[in-house]
Amino acid sequence: MHKAIRHSTAGFTLFELLIVVVMASILALIAAPSWLTFVNNRRADAGRDQILQSLRQAQTQALQTRQRQVVNFITPANALPVIRTGAVSQTLDGQVQADKRTSKTYGLTLVGNVNTGCGTDARGCVVFDDRGNIVLGSGDPPPEETGIMKIVVTSPADGGSTRCVIVRTILGSMQNGIGRDECT
Repeated sequence: MHKAIRHSTAGFTLFELLIVVVMASILALIAAPSWLTFVNNRRADAGRDQILQSLRQAQTQALQTRQRQVVNFITPANALPVIRTGAVSQTLDGQVQADKRTSKTYGLTLVGNVNTGCGTDARGCVVFDDRGNIVLGSGDPPPEETGIMKIVVTSPADGGSTRCVIVRTILGSMQNGIGRDECT
């Protein structure tokens, strides 16, 4: 018996393949801005959560040890912002990136921040006394007048997604804030 050999003509032409590539490119161009916004929102949320966690840990430490705790916020020119409590320092995103564009990842500003008792290289700080209360000092504007300090995180640094930690100095409470309206 002789077996017949069949030649398959199934497949795609070059033109069909080009059409699929063009359609995929158009879809990627449409989705890219939404994806970048999503990534920046998540990054800003993570930075804000890290700051809030550091503040709460320092407040708890002050209560437990009955010693003053200072949370310094350091913003080096060409590096990620740093949160320093005592001898412990951590970059804002908690990781070191391989590329040289790390300074563009986060922006960190303080509104109504306390300058008294901060480290020499700190842009501002939050100071907890031995009972976990916030120590007021000089700032711009003075926290005594507003009753509020804000630690604002933007991602990317040049004004993308904005998140903040709002510290109410009278009660010592801390909460999350979202958006430019709430964080400025």
